[in-house]
Amino acid sequence: MTPSLPLPPPGPDCRLTPPARVDRSPIEGDGLFATAPLPAGTVVSRFGGRLVSDAEQHRLFADAARSGAYVDTLSVGADLNLVLPPDAPQRAGNHSCDPNTWWVDPYTVVARRDVAAGEELTLDYATITDDPDFVMPCSCRAPSCRGRVTGRDWRLPTLQVEYGPHWVPVLRERIAGS
Repeated sequence: MTPSLPLPPPGPDCRLTPPARVDRSPIEGDGLFATAPLPAGTVVSRFGGRLVSDAEQHRLFADAARSGAYVDTLSVGADLNLVLPPDAPQRAGNHSCDPNTWWVDPYTVVARRDVAAGEELTLDYATITDDPDFVMPCSCRAPSCRGRVTGRDWRLPTLQVEYGPHWVPVLRERIAGS
């Protein structure tokens, strides 16, 4: 199955808005933090890397599990995944069930609302994966915390309404078809 709309190729690298930095996170490990106020709609991140099929992604995950490496990916189309470069600052980005960023196109995340300086920049991982086997415990501490994030959360009507069109393309297409 291929995406119903052709996707532009991603850039080779990821870019993070200059008023952001990686620092220790109360959510998990490292996180991304705004160093200055970011008005709603400000481009926070442009994702880049290389596109791979689901089968190649599973091979990469298996190889990483054997070697102890970390592979960071996001779904962008049916049987199409973006593998982030190993040095991408976006790898430090954490999940929140009440994120302050969301998708505006296949590779771009913007501030969902005004973000204060010092605030952690978060994204709901449910908006980036269509892997039905993906399950992650959540420690975001948001009042709306779901307790876990899965590759099936895109099916939740409350999230579909809350995020509207702000999903990676493959999930936006599935929601429109459901």
